[in-house]
Order: sequence, then C-alpha cells, then structure tokens
Amino acid sequence: MDNMSKKQNNNDNAKMDIEKLTEVLSNILSEKIPLKENISTSDMLELKRALNPVNNFITKELTDEFIKNLEKIYANTPGALPDELKNTNKLLNDNADVNVNANGYDFFNFPIIAEVKANIPYEKNKYGASQKSGLTKDINGLLDAKEKGVDLKDYYKFLVILDYERNDYKSSDAVEELKKSYEKKHNLNDKLVILDISKPVKLDKDHIYIVKLKL
Repeated sequence: MDNMSKKQNNNDNAKMDIEKLTEVLSNILSEKIPLKENISTSDMLELKRALNPVNNFITKELTDEFIKNLEKIYANTPGALPDELKNTNKLLNDNADVNVNANGYDFFNFPIIAEVKANIPYEKNKYGASQKSGLTKDINGLLDAKEKGVDLKDYYKFLVILDYERNDYKSSDAVEELKKSYEKKHNLNDKLVILDISKPVKLDKDHIYIVKLKL
C-alpha cells in the first residue's frame, strides 16, 4: 500500500470515529449534538478522562454478573463450588470494595481465578489489535500465575467477556476468532473452552473457560 493510500485510510478511520461518536452521544442525550469540525488531541483526552469511570463501572457490573451466575456455571460440576462461593450477596459486597485497576486478577477467590473484559469489538465482529493484545495478556496470566505463591493447577480459570450484540456488533464472532487465533499461535489445541451457561459442562482445572455475559 502506498503512502497516499495509507493516509487516505487514516483519514477515513478518523472520519468514521467522529461519526460514531456523534451517533453515540446523540443516542445518550436523545438529540443530535453537532461536534465541532476539528476535534483536537486535547478534546480526545478530555473524553478519555470522562470515560474512565464508565469503563470501571462496566467491568464491575460484569464481575457482579459472573458472581450471580457461578452456580449455573458449576451446575454440572457437583461439589466443586465451596459453600462460601454460593453466598452471592457476600461476594457482591466484597466485590464492591475491590479496585478494578488493582494488580492481579479481577476475581480471585479459591478455587476460582477470573479475568474480566468488557471490550466491545472494535471491528464489529473482531477485536482490534490493542483489544486482542489485552485479552492475550489476560489469557497468559491465567496460564502463568501473576501472583507469587499461586499454584494455578489448584484453580478453575475463567475469562469473562461482555456479550455485546447491538448495532451490527457481535462479540460472539470476535470471541470465536480470538480462541482460534490464540490456540493456533501458541499451539494449544482446545485449551480455551467457550461456555454456554444454559448448557453447563463438567469443569476441570486444566482449561480456561470463556464465559460470555450480557449486561
């Protein structure tokens, strides 16, 4: 691709993002809000600052949804879920006090380790490069312990993902593509298992289970 084509693609992407931003803001505010013609880097930084609490809120809500569905997820693995992890209200209260940006795992309560990702696929049915990089890092963290003294063979491992299907976005396709590309790259055949919580399977501690949850 020549430099002129690359420049045109970059311009098209910038234009597309502004149109998307206008659409989203109009939906939230119930009226079309015209954006100024030239949005600066400073403007984008202000927007990013405003969105940080939103990202944290959605991650926290998704973690809560995972907690609420634990008994469904373990329905076909009798005896594996300790009684203390059946106390949903206590787990939800404990999660309310956890900093979503803290080091380590998003949910860490023996015998469960989970990473929680609230990504909306950048390319509608595929995760963008930076999104995939973050997801890959989380999968790696479930395969190799992030914290000293954690023996992962003692834990059930989960990657919890936002199941988002609106406006032509389909995270289920993105998850399938992520699973295939990760396993191919790392030569790990069927190491990642995509769960359908309406049809629970017998869980083990050797696989990473991808749980898709709607909000």
